[in-house]
Amino acid sequence: MGSDSADVLILGGGFAGLAAGVGLSRRGARVVLLEKKPHLGGRAFSFRETGYEGPIDNGQHLFLACYRETRKFLRSIGTEDRLEIADGMGLDFADSSGARDRLRSPTGLPPLAGLGLGVAALSGLSLRDKWGLARFFRRASRAARNGGFAPDLDAMTVSEWLLKEGVTPRGRDRLLDPISLAALNEKSEVASATGLAQVLAKAFFEPGADPRIAVARVGLSDLYADAAERAIASGGGTVVRSERATAVEEGPEGRIVGVKTAGGAMLKARTILSCLAPWDLAKLDLPRSLRGAWRDLRPAPIVSVCLWLDRPLLREDEKLIGLLGTEIQWVFNKSAILSGNGGMRGAGQYLSIVISGAHRELAWQPKALIDVACRDLARCFPAFRREWVKNAKVVKEPFATLSGAPGAEALRPRPGEMAPGFRIAGDWTRTGLPATIESAVLSAAMACAGIS
Repeated sequence: MGSDSADVLILGGGFAGLAAGVGLSRRGARVVLLEKKPHLGGRAFSFRETGYEGPIDNGQHLFLACYRETRKFLRSIGTEDRLEIADGMGLDFADSSGARDRLRSPTGLPPLAGLGLGVAALSGLSLRDKWGLARFFRRASRAARNGGFAPDLDAMTVSEWLLKEGVTPRGRDRLLDPISLAALNEKSEVASATGLAQVLAKAFFEPGADPRIAVARVGLSDLYADAAERAIASGGGTVVRSERATAVEEGPEGRIVGVKTAGGAMLKARTILSCLAPWDLAKLDLPRSLRGAWRDLRPAPIVSVCLWLDRPLLREDEKLIGLLGTEIQWVFNKSAILSGNGGMRGAGQYLSIVISGAHRELAWQPKALIDVACRDLARCFPAFRREWVKNAKVVKEPFATLSGAPGAEALRPRPGEMAPGFRIAGDWTRTGLPATIESAVLSAAMACAGIS
């Protein structure tokens, strides 16, 4: 590849890299995308394995209807219809005593008003719990509308913030902690309050807020990876798999001119756009101009336990249930979600069970994780029996997301130029959102806006 063979060299084939590749190639840029793995998708992909029915995600991901950049990207590659968006705001919960609860709001209401009515109807909360939540939401909404949250919010954890705001322990345990954990992939005593504030603003407080949950009706790779690769190719771009960058080359006057690969190639382009995770970018031999405090950012893991049952446990309309007071946190009814798209056939049921912020559980053996999943299912769903499990698989993603601990927000660089000829994007950059898929796609749009 000669020095004039590409306008933009993109490092990384996850959501950010593929969104950037599609957008730039359609603007007429000559794009080359480099991915170190044999498959695309970065930290959000799916695979199939002999002996298991249906696609298996490397970590279950939720979307929100207000993920406007993500939906715009999927629309551009023709796959937005592979997202299923709930008709209204709602979450189902089951606790370790076997009791059930449901957060619902009537359709057609503003998101914040709907949230208030939904909280008022929760059966597992006392009037004191509900009053504490209502007061917290009013204050948070007012802060979001009046120029944003206090700068010192990033110095405290979610737990510290909620305690300061007077949210009761039960209100935290049964509503805000599960929401925070799902969005931030860290427990509330670890995650920065900034991340929860950003999520609540996006879902409930900002213009265009829409808290409806969306899930991919296909495996993650089928949602976007292959379609994005085709879109890049149709724009004249090239995707190179199984090729790892090892060093970034600095030329005269401090301009970044190319990237060396493990295969011994020197790839040059007018602009290098890194969409690598910070821990992957830090492994490269970088010139001094690209080093910075961002290298102190750390990952947070997700562990998934996939179970294939010989009979249904959840109803067809129960596609996602949060568990309270348990080790496992969310149960996805993949049979219902994937219905007609490679889900489990016959009378059984395919469940994907999630442990977010799984720093401790990452070291556990698969059998121990399966045992815990079955134990917690039996506690929350008394009808469940271990004998129903006919197949199981544990999937560990050690580098699932950025760990948004207090202080991390200040370490996140903004998407865009880091040095002449070198730009960055990725969910971990400072987009005004925690490290979500929406942050990844938004960062690509922000970084590409400055590429001529």
